[in-house]
Amino acid sequence: MKLYYRLKRIYFMSKYYNAFRQAIYRYIMKKLFGHNGYAKAISKQMQKWLKTDDNSRYFDFNGAKLPDISDNINDMVILSTIFEDTFFISCYLNDNYDKSIVEELDKYMPEGPYGYTDGKFDVTVKKGDTVIDAGAWIGDFSAYAASKEAIAYAFEPTSSTFKLLQKTAKLNNNAIYPILKGLSDSECEKLIHINEHNSGGNTISLLNEVSANTVTEMIQLTTLDKFAQENKLTKIDFIKADIEGAERDMLRGGLGCLKILLRNLLFAHIICLMIRKYLKNSLKKQILTIQ
Repeated sequence: MKLYYRLKRIYFMSKYYNAFRQAIYRYIMKKLFGHNGYAKAISKQMQKWLKTDDNSRYFDFNGAKLPDISDNINDMVILSTIFEDTFFISCYLNDNYDKSIVEELDKYMPEGPYGYTDGKFDVTVKKGDTVIDAGAWIGDFSAYAASKEAIAYAFEPTSSTFKLLQKTAKLNNNAIYPILKGLSDSECEKLIHINEHNSGGNTISLLNEVSANTVTEMIQLTTLDKFAQENKLTKIDFIKADIEGAERDMLRGGLGCLKILLRNLLFAHIICLMIRKYLKNSLKKQILTIQ
């Protein structure tokens, strides 16, 4: 069996040589120049995805559309990293999330691809799916889901980032429903710390002291159970959660509907290490242990 997977890995590496070369090139650039230097260097490469239509400019990653943020170097730093996790396989590997490809790319990507297939085990977004995007940022994963003809409910609690998320929704034929809230284990208001240099790293923190380039904003939180009930969701096919350590709280707030409605669950920060074991076990059993 080990020999089979080694041969399969060699096959994919040779078949998709140019794509893997791109991944390794990006990895080396980040090691040499850091994220800021990497973003500046890679920005020229990102221009190939920019489109102009009716006097508007936007990124088009194989059908997933995002507003043009190329004038904001801090957001471009985030996008250059997110491109790898969200769009790399779609743009370079024809949406092939085979185990051999994903495990190889895991070595070079910040968090790893948002998908995984291994025979009958299939964790990917499909046509007609209902997707929950927790920690949507400007809607990169929601845009990807929309490109697969899925419906995405995108949760982003910070007002400045939410404005870009709304633009993303319009670019993707309104298959994205932006929600100006975060997901947690209760309905409440909390302060979130907003990093002015990294809008993708905003976090709810218990620390009293705030760094010089961080501001705070009062945000609204809700639970997945309440949202599913209010919006009469009959299924949840896929959850992508990247909420800076609050994923467990999100699960606690969704225990009721997840036991009944959920098909696939994906945590951005643990996919590389845990997603295979986590999903192959009984999901219901795993959720119950969180209580």
